[in-house]
Amino acid sequence: MSHSSVVVHSSAACVHACQPRRACPKHLGHILNRRARKAFAPHRPCAGWARSLSQTLVAASSQVHDLHTKWGIEGHVEFDEGKGGQTIVRLKHACGSTAEVYLYGANVVSWKQPQGEEILYVRPDAVFDKSKPISGGIPHCFPVFGPAPAPMTQHGFARQSEWTVANTSADQQPDDRDPEVELVLEDNEYTRSMWPHKFKAVYAVTLHGELLRTDLRIINTGDKAFDFTAALHTYIEVLDIKKASVKGLKDLQYLDKVKDPNNPTKQKEDRELIKFTGPVDSVYMKARDYVELDVGTGAAVSISSSGWEDVVVWNPWEAMKDCYQRFACVENAKFNSPAVVQPGESWRAQQEFAVIDL
Repeated sequence: MSHSSVVVHSSAACVHACQPRRACPKHLGHILNRRARKAFAPHRPCAGWARSLSQTLVAASSQVHDLHTKWGIEGHVEFDEGKGGQTIVRLKHACGSTAEVYLYGANVVSWKQPQGEEILYVRPDAVFDKSKPISGGIPHCFPVFGPAPAPMTQHGFARQSEWTVANTSADQQPDDRDPEVELVLEDNEYTRSMWPHKFKAVYAVTLHGELLRTDLRIINTGDKAFDFTAALHTYIEVLDIKKASVKGLKDLQYLDKVKDPNNPTKQKEDRELIKFTGPVDSVYMKARDYVELDVGTGAAVSISSSGWEDVVVWNPWEAMKDCYQRFACVENAKFNSPAVVQPGESWRAQQEFAVIDL
């Protein structure tokens, strides 16, 4: 079955790559070892604040109920309240894999394997009150990647905008029932205050067995051409950053942004395996459509892509002392050569994530 309410439909089509091998659970189990978080003693709020919070929670609960009634597919696509009362979409595949997507920022904050192993990473300093983008998961960078002149915010407005549900389905493979949610962001007063263009961003997130797929389309709904840069800022959990490495970028030209992000040095990558021994902020230009991150447990996360032309590797090292050891960002991007979209046309890019046994 499926639900649809928009003319433009984007299904997460298969991205062809080497067939991944299923990772051994004992290897993946280490990914679950997270740093313990400090507990804070509760305090008693004032009556006015409590009433406001209560009203907000009631409104959020009503929204979740309405969304689930309209778009939910029993056992496959469910809507719930996440942290901070925000709405999340929970995808469940028959094989046992799951994914969770916040409507705020259209951020995939969780992707778990059938055995329950979490693959993505959300930083301990992440906040869920919409005061800032969610730090972790797979945040969007659109219509800019990186710093930008005011009034545009760093990495653009997509990651701190509320996206709407346009479609859900779970019948692309009737025998397997791939669950999918399609989210949409259109230009509005907030986006036009930073970027004066009419657009529609359509983002589909799909579970295909144990695999996670994303499909992003940027459609020009105005009468003038526009250009943009973009990325999916994927945080992947690792056992220890010093044991992690990235494979598939050798011989590529890259921009090293560690010393001066505004004036990066251009270099050629001569390493087969890129290891982390300090802060890393590199943009690999005209990258191949397949890259692997060895998470240090005997397993790796592979990323196959189409339409994304660059790959970013990032870890802040001791600039984030509380968590840098536990994640690496390997991001598909469109940065070196901005995308140009004519009126009535669109740009499209896809990803497929898999866990493989090394």
